[in-house]
Amino acid sequence: MDLMRWRSLEEMLSGIETPEGCSAEQLAREDLPRLTALLESWYPDIRVGTESRHLEPSFYEREFFLRGGSPDRSLYGILVRDRASGDIIGLLTMERNVRGLQLSAALGVLEPSRRGLGIGFLGTAALEVVGRNIGAEVVLYYSTLKTARAQRNAENQGFKLVGLVPAFDVDAIAPGKVKRVYEALYSKVLVAEERIHLPEWEALTPSTRALYTHLFGPHPAQPAAVPAPPERLHG
Repeated sequence: MDLMRWRSLEEMLSGIETPEGCSAEQLAREDLPRLTALLESWYPDIRVGTESRHLEPSFYEREFFLRGGSPDRSLYGILVRDRASGDIIGLLTMERNVRGLQLSAALGVLEPSRRGLGIGFLGTAALEVVGRNIGAEVVLYYSTLKTARAQRNAENQGFKLVGLVPAFDVDAIAPGKVKRVYEALYSKVLVAEERIHLPEWEALTPSTRALYTHLFGPHPAQPAAVPAPPERLHG
């Protein structure tokens, strides 16, 4: 079955405009030495936690579909360049789960002076567009809670906040201080509602019922609230 096959970048980004002054290209092996050095200088906190693997050229060599390489790899990198200078100014890495028809973001990062200029939306927008164009049925995006920018990018693209994951990863919260941190989990479903099976109301515990109702509204099988009896008047 030809499910969720990586395509050409032009095909995968069909339907999205690259921000003015920028260009997007598939990550290539020759970019790795420069890219990993830039990531460490842009984003010192990347030295700890799951994202630290992006500092290791061997990670890309082993796991990524690099330009001219094998499309069977699970991860793909979109490199963003300044169109005028050719400098690398950003990176989005994505991971596909073929069996689950899921696409998720592994890392999204911009050169610090470019933050707040509207380029960051390319990450969440591109994630959705690539997902649709390769046949994903759900897109997942984890966001840091250090700043609100990444959360707003997801919310402005219609991703739904579905949870806060405590102790999700390790991060540097101050110079010389590393702790486990919360992250936000966002989701965007790319298939019609009739393709989705709702959980059985009777199978949910009170806490999962409360969370379901908070996130998604009343469940079809949820009993209607019983109005409180009127107060008696005492004369």
